[in-house]
Amino acid sequence: MLLKAVDNQIIFTNKARCRDCYRCFRNCPVNAIKMKDGQASVEVELCILCGACLQVCPQNAKQYRRDIEKVKRLIKENENVAVSIAPSFPALFEDWQIERVPSLMRKLGFSCVCETAEAAYYVAKETKKFFSEKEKGLCLSTACPSFVTYVEKYQTKNVDNLMPIVSPMIAHAKRLKKKLGSHWKVVFIGPCVAKKAEAERAEYKGLIDGVLTFTELLEWMEEEKIDLKQYEASEFDEQAASDARLYALTGGMSKTAALETDNLNRSVYALSGYTDIVDSINSFNDTNNKIMIEPLICSIGCVNGSGLPKAKNVYKRKENVINYAKQKSNFEAVIDECMVKLTTTFNHAAGLLEEEYSEGQIRNVLEQTGKQNEEDQLNCAACGYSTCLENAKAILRGMVEIESCIPYMRRLAEQRTDKIIETSPNGIVILNKELEIIHMNPAFKKFFMCTNSVIGKRISYLMDPEAFIKLKESDTAAIEQTVNHTNYNIVCHQILYKLKEDSQYIGFFVDITKNLSDEEKLDYLRERTILQAQELLEHQVEMAQQLAKLLGGNTAKVEELVENLIKLTQDEKVKNIGRNKNGLWDTYTTK
Repeated sequence: MLLKAVDNQIIFTNKARCRDCYRCFRNCPVNAIKMKDGQASVEVELCILCGACLQVCPQNAKQYRRDIEKVKRLIKENENVAVSIAPSFPALFEDWQIERVPSLMRKLGFSCVCETAEAAYYVAKETKKFFSEKEKGLCLSTACPSFVTYVEKYQTKNVDNLMPIVSPMIAHAKRLKKKLGSHWKVVFIGPCVAKKAEAERAEYKGLIDGVLTFTELLEWMEEEKIDLKQYEASEFDEQAASDARLYALTGGMSKTAALETDNLNRSVYALSGYTDIVDSINSFNDTNNKIMIEPLICSIGCVNGSGLPKAKNVYKRKENVINYAKQKSNFEAVIDECMVKLTTTFNHAAGLLEEEYSEGQIRNVLEQTGKQNEEDQLNCAACGYSTCLENAKAILRGMVEIESCIPYMRRLAEQRTDKIIETSPNGIVILNKELEIIHMNPAFKKFFMCTNSVIGKRISYLMDPEAFIKLKESDTAAIEQTVNHTNYNIVCHQILYKLKEDSQYIGFFVDITKNLSDEEKLDYLRERTILQAQELLEHQVEMAQQLAKLLGGNTAKVEELVENLIKLTQDEKVKNIGRNKNGLWDTYTTK
């Protein structure tokens, strides 16, 4: 689909937290997530702001634009700021806290504190009127901004079936500005991220001055260190109709409009959740009957919106809303004639154009993933796309990489695993629960001098099966041992383990025969070195003793010679000492 430039992105990815988990990608109902290099990014032009990615991201990598500072600044710069709080607000609080919410709003600086449900009553009545005047065909109510965006982008042929009536948020803003004055600023607080985009639509310019989610409200309270225990119970500035407070729930609008939506009603359908809504639209697309669908994209309704914290149980939220509506049923709502125009228009030009690809381009991608044959196209939807054909187109658009195909990646992994096993220098054997050989790699065949003819035979055919039997009959997960297979002149270090789910047993055999031989040679050399060292030591001792003896005898002779020389020098006749004619030392005298 063709993408356009977008100036103001509401949902975005914190790349530092995005960790290649693909959950947002697989849970986005309209495939608006682009995957590249393991990073998920939101393609704004494709997004309907349903917030599914925000709710499923385990790392909180998906974030949305925070507007708390904008609203704070609005209150600081303007004395007259009104707040419109969505009908789902009881879902955010405990029972004792709910009645203190008006006091909380005033503490935060709002001068006028009202429930959006006040205007929801008029929207419901206008919707009923429009439907009653419709002769035939499909009518789609328009309170949910994500749904409206979906139809405008992906169901352009149904734009004319959208009931041209504003949402309660817009209706309430119109009423507040009409009643209080156009100089008043209006802030909406609710459970929906898509409301931020709805408030910025050109046709609603100047009506909503700021939008916060309930999560942002809690963050604001935390910043201000607000404890609701310190505030007293109080009422909103105006009372809403009791049933209008159910607007946040599936069928809430129809209930307010007094339209039956039980399973036996064949003309009014209250639905929540993307899949059911799309199925219903497709079912009634060409109907000649008069059908109305009240859709809420979030399952169970706005109490499960992406602008609410994740932790609270959605059914407890629903119960809170119902209980609050019952508690307020004794109060008489202020119902007057609607003083504002509730009709609106929708965008026929927002439809996304689908790019065309040749059969050759698509076939090339399918061949790369091993799906060139129709029977190989599993359409498993594990990639996030409903069919292999859609996945191929997404690859061509650059929305996703070829690695998104799980069966393709599995085959690659299996091929790599097979290659590793087949080329491993270590012997690998796989046995079934009967300890029969079902696979062995070339190294194992070489170690145990066998061929594929032994496949199907028990391992006892090749070796002592005791270790495998012990592994099978015990709770031991693995056995590690060194075994001398004398029949094959090989010593192996063996690691045996079980695959419980597959009832298989794996054996790894590492040939350490050469290592043992080298170690024996090393031990022999060590022994010979020690013996030779001992022999050398003994020889040195013996030599030292002999030298000592020799040295002792020679010393005595030298001493005797020296004494004779001294005596000769004392003789006057001795004039010189030298060698005689025979070369021997001698003395000679002169007369």
